[in-house]
Amino acid sequence: MSDANDKKPIEPPKKFPKHEAGKRVLKGAAGTIPVAGGAISEGIDALFPDPASADHDRWSQEITSDVNSLNEKVEDIDQRSGENTVTLEGAAALAAKYMIEKCPDGLRREDHTLDELIEACPEFSKNELLDGLGELELYGLVTTRSFIGSPDEYRLTDSSYEVLDEHIMEWSTSEDARHIARLSLEYRDGVKVRELHDATGWTHRRFNPAQRMVVDFIAPGRVSQAIQPEYVTRWFSPNNVERASLRLFAGGAS
Repeated sequence: MSDANDKKPIEPPKKFPKHEAGKRVLKGAAGTIPVAGGAISEGIDALFPDPASADHDRWSQEITSDVNSLNEKVEDIDQRSGENTVTLEGAAALAAKYMIEKCPDGLRREDHTLDELIEACPEFSKNELLDGLGELELYGLVTTRSFIGSPDEYRLTDSSYEVLDEHIMEWSTSEDARHIARLSLEYRDGVKVRELHDATGWTHRRFNPAQRMVVDFIAPGRVSQAIQPEYVTRWFSPNNVERASLRLFAGGAS
């Protein structure tokens, strides 16, 4: 029998979808972006319960692996340093701001080289930027793509939009996703994404990250997998259970 303290595998959320549970882990002002702790400043007890609490086992089964991974990193930093707040500042914050602002469509397809980032952030040295990129990757905001014989390239993750747009752009991806969820509930025979996009009046850059949050509630078999350049998907059709999840996420929309 395994030790009672062993972490169980994280399963897909059954009642509380991942974005409702909490990827809103940054909150702050320009120049310094709090990653976890004060935003866990938006409710650390609700997002990351005390492991000793009775709710922790239930929570572990309801949240997805990416959020759980972030939680473990924050707990590890807490244990090592006694601090439950981690901030992105300096080279990390500026590199994140640059990549977020350069993204044209919210589809995280752009790769950025270190030379490009050095040119865009001249106030920081190469080593400072590498350290900053390491911080971004630690918190799941950037991935590194390595190729033999070529310099590494850095790409935003899905989480980066949800976490950073609110503080760098002029909108909250989480709140936008709730709006899209409400609009999606008006469709009974499948959601045509182009119509949904037109109804928002937003740019592709604003629409796509929020759309991705909504589509994450839908099983892959009810999401179009056709490859196209404009959207996360061009069509999806939530079943009754997924519609109920979207209503909860949207805040009780009818």
